Amino acid sequence: MKKLLFISLIISFLMPAYAQKIKVKESVEKIAKGKNNSLVVSIPEANAKDVVKAWKDKMKGYGSKVSGKKEMFVDNASIYNISQNTIDIYAKVESKKNEVILIAAFDLGGAFLNSKSHSDGYKNAEKLIYDFAVEQAKKAIQVKIDEQEKIASKYNKEIEILTKDNEKLSKSIEDYKKRIAKAEKDIEKNKSAIESNKSNFEKQNSTLKDLQDRLKKID
Repeated sequence: MKKLLFISLIISFLMPAYAQKIKVKESVEKIAKGKNNSLVVSIPEANAKDVVKAWKDKMKGYGSKVSGKKEMFVDNASIYNISQNTIDIYAKVESKKNEVILIAAFDLGGAFLNSKSHSDGYKNAEKLIYDFAVEQAKKAIQVKIDEQEKIASKYNKEIEILTKDNEKLSKSIEDYKKRIAKAEKDIEKNKSAIESNKSNFEKQNSTLKDLQDRLKKID
């Protein structure tokens, strides 16, 4: 029960960041050796390294080679719901406090994807970026939940161990109390027996003295 409460508190702490609405915006950014139309999204709680790896893996799924570190370049990607022709995709990831910013620009060959000139393709690209961001945000939150569950499990195990120790100690105390009570009764019995034996000893000494005196009188 305590474990569940601890996990609930952790999740409630993380939820405000996770619950924020993920939104893809269109913006002109410095990318692909110039200022070009791009799609930008904030991924809450994510790690830049994980996002970069996930983006590369996703782009490879479009039959594309991915190169570059600070700015990733995807050559001749085939995403036909965005464009019937192959696309060059530029992307970069920026780390911010409690979030990662993904900027992606789609070069259609002579023009960069934008909502005004390529409305259908743009909507599909927007969905691609949105779905990717949601997936990464959920994974990032799940990683943190898993970490907190491990910590909670450790605390819960300590609680169980300490509780068992307390139960053993309480039982020991009860056993000692019973032994003390029995010892106190035995002491009282012994005191009574001592007094009885003292009385018998004195009587026996008196009898012995009388016999010794009688022995001395025989001549």
